[in-house]
Amino acid sequence: MPTMATVKLSANRPIVNHPHYEDAGLRARTKEVYSMYSRKSLAEIKEKLVKLRVNYAVVEQSWCIRKTREGCGMPEIWDIEDPSNRGKMPACEILQGQNVGPHFRRVFKNDVYDILEVIV
Repeated sequence: MPTMATVKLSANRPIVNHPHYEDAGLRARTKEVYSMYSRKSLAEIKEKLVKLRVNYAVVEQSWCIRKTREGCGMPEIWDIEDPSNRGKMPACEILQGQNVGPHFRRVFKNDVYDILEVIV
């Protein structure tokens, strides 16, 4: 959440998700955005983001690799939600790699996060 607040304050860009889940619509939208940490295909993730009218996505590297204990990492949590993709490489790992096209274009990268443009 600090990342989204920083983006909103410093760039004055609209924010698609806010993970406080105040209502069912916001929970559903957050789930769509967090699919970047699932094992779904990049094409499917792009389709979800385009429907939400997302221009840029922030992929926090720690969300992809961090887990407090076995089974608690974001990709592993998605394995429960989306068992048909279990065993595939997490999309967030692919998105942190060199080749993110043709669905995304990296516009910024540092040690904490990547900013990806959604190619429409």
